[in-house]
Amino acid sequence: MISEEEIMKLNFPDAPKVAENLPGPKTKEVWDQSWKYETPTRVGGSYLQFVWDSAMGSTIKDLDGNLFIDMTGGLGVNNVGHTHPKVVETILKQAPKLMHTLDMVNGPRAALAERLSEIMPPGLKGNCFTAFDTSGSGAVETAIKYAKMITGRKEIIAFQGAYHGVFGHSLALTTSPHYRVGYEPFVPNAHHMPYGYCYRCFIGAKYPSCGIACAKYLDYVLNTPYTGITQPACVIVEPVQGEGGYCPPPPEFFPIVAQACKKAGALLIVDEIQAGFGRTGKMWAIEHWGVEPDMVVWGKGVAGELPLTGVTVKAEYQSKLEVGSQPATFPGNALACAVALTNIEIMTDPKTELMKRAQVVGEEIINIYREAQKTSPVIGDVRGKGFMMCVELVKNKETREPIAAEKAFGLMVNLQNRGILNFVCGRYGNGFRFMPPLTTPKKYFETAANTFLSLVKEQEKDLMA
Repeated sequence: MISEEEIMKLNFPDAPKVAENLPGPKTKEVWDQSWKYETPTRVGGSYLQFVWDSAMGSTIKDLDGNLFIDMTGGLGVNNVGHTHPKVVETILKQAPKLMHTLDMVNGPRAALAERLSEIMPPGLKGNCFTAFDTSGSGAVETAIKYAKMITGRKEIIAFQGAYHGVFGHSLALTTSPHYRVGYEPFVPNAHHMPYGYCYRCFIGAKYPSCGIACAKYLDYVLNTPYTGITQPACVIVEPVQGEGGYCPPPPEFFPIVAQACKKAGALLIVDEIQAGFGRTGKMWAIEHWGVEPDMVVWGKGVAGELPLTGVTVKAEYQSKLEVGSQPATFPGNALACAVALTNIEIMTDPKTELMKRAQVVGEEIINIYREAQKTSPVIGDVRGKGFMMCVELVKNKETREPIAAEKAFGLMVNLQNRGILNFVCGRYGNGFRFMPPLTTPKKYFETAANTFLSLVKEQEKDLMA
């Protein structure tokens, strides 16, 4: 496994290092200017006064030279780290040769489709084909379109707390009111079931005495007459919910879901866009539960810092799709595909074992949070897998009333002021997610965790008010 000394070489040294007053003058000037020329619907670029200048591994410099530890990981994009030397080398080699090809075959694209087949989870490995896209929302749209065509059915099942994108079918499947309100009406025939979010069980039960009611309810709805679901084309699910709170479900959840889909004749689509590509300690998060999906939607970390997504589908369904029925311009860009191949090489390198390291270091870090949870009156839940973890803050640990969203936002800003870049998540905006690049030095991750816990301790009374 790669040593901490080698990991450190991929990062700026001495992080974090920030001035007393943020944002600095150069950052503030560009930030203010951006509001004149950019849309207010952007997300990270609206909530934090931060302007990127350069980045290495898990560290970022702003325009004023302040140095931050990145706990966002590009929300699942920078799994091998910012500006990894091998990725930069690939770009310099491929860019002068070929980049854009329209949606046509090129060398890196053909090689990537084959390589993806080799790293897919059981059921798809060596038995699949891939459709390329350029955004997560687009890949989900493709998956749903394929499911309808393959099954000849219309209804789509997703889960409460889901995030699958922000337009068309993908927005109908996403449940956050922040993304939905004002954009109605949505694509019809989208239904939402309870997810395995044990800390906030939909019936107020406790695991395991709950009997996994969330998954069994899906089975009931799909496979019982008069439930209102008559033509289920597919069930789409995040193996670990992202925006919904970084929630890994209980061990029995996915086996029950998979069996329910099989009985109903519905395809099981696993959305690995945020949780996949090594982040949880396995190549695909669904591998933790040992089920075989019909499709895997992937993106973010696979091509890392270049826009490339896709959906990989069981080979048996290829004959169900009409040739040339989905025109597009940019999918399978040669440069992005070449970078994706390099990222896969980095992620699967037996000498560095980044995924194993994510398991080992991730468990050590999450134990820091769990130890603090024992005495903190505001740390309600600690959960996660690998380098995908969440600390949920509450006013009262007995009632589980969440802290106010504006106080969570204030804590996020205070973290930035101490050199830690972080984004909140969860149904109440009270979950602090920690998902840095897998090339984050252990001591940087420990610094981020201890800084966070120190701030939480300082602000306890205010958070509980």
